[in-house]
Amino acid sequence: MRIQEWSTDCYGCEADLNDADGIEQALRRGADAVSATVLGQSCTQYQPIGVTVFLPLAESHLMVSTWPEHRYAIVSILLCNAGMDPALVLDEVLKQLRPSRARTHRVPHEIAPASEHAEALSLQS
Repeated sequence: MRIQEWSTDCYGCEADLNDADGIEQALRRGADAVSATVLGQSCTQYQPIGVTVFLPLAESHLMVSTWPEHRYAIVSILLCNAGMDPALVLDEVLKQLRPSRARTHRVPHEIAPASEHAEALSLQS
């Protein structure tokens, strides 16, 4: 099975990048857009500015980290359900951040077939 991890650099963000609640709500809208199951949330407010908002999902995770002094944010999306479209999540987050430019890096991951997984487990024993 193939899945993708998306990491998006957001430049020239017009949003308040210290607004952890707004960012969390955008991540939740993104999770809803792909019918992901949110298991919790974590937020770190940095001093003097910046936040990281993290949502663990039953299907992996969503995260945004911000650097307000540079009007910059990174969006990290990892969905372990190949039927879920990361673009739908990203759209919701970009609506919140309002970057003038965004660049997405897509990292493909291939989950080993069951026979390879069983072989790897036996090697660990």
